[in-house]
Amino acid sequence: MQFHTGFGDPDLDLRLSNPLHLRFLLEDNRFHNAPIILLHASYPYTREAGYLASVYPNVYIGFGLAIPSLSVAGMRYVIRQLMELTPISKLMYSSDAHLIPDLYYLGAKWGRKVLGEVLDESVKDGDLTVNEAEEIAVDILHRNACNIYQLDM
Repeated sequence: MQFHTGFGDPDLDLRLSNPLHLRFLLEDNRFHNAPIILLHASYPYTREAGYLASVYPNVYIGFGLAIPSLSVAGMRYVIRQLMELTPISKLMYSSDAHLIPDLYYLGAKWGRKVLGEVLDESVKDGDLTVNEAEEIAVDILHRNACNIYQLDM
């Protein structure tokens, strides 16, 4: 199941789009084995989404629309926030592009660039090795989506 959380749709009430409002569903045993993907990085509720992904085994986060919609600094900030708490295996790039072809290009361009910059910072800080950063990039940009959506790699 995919949920539009945070910003992105003109008809939503941002006050009600905090993914913490989904806890009733996340705790319902009927959905315990169903993958639940929080879209749009749940921005501005990114940390809340990261928390949910860290404590519920079936919660994942796609950070499309935050990339490329935010400023470059904003995109970096969102990726950093997600990587602070969210298990790497639960993070996915997506473009969230629709209707406007340029968004596919911009999403891919800025998604790779910003993720690379954040991973480079993590290497410089000593949190990751270069090899770990490269594996994480492949996971977030490709492997995690293949695993979650059960696609052939």
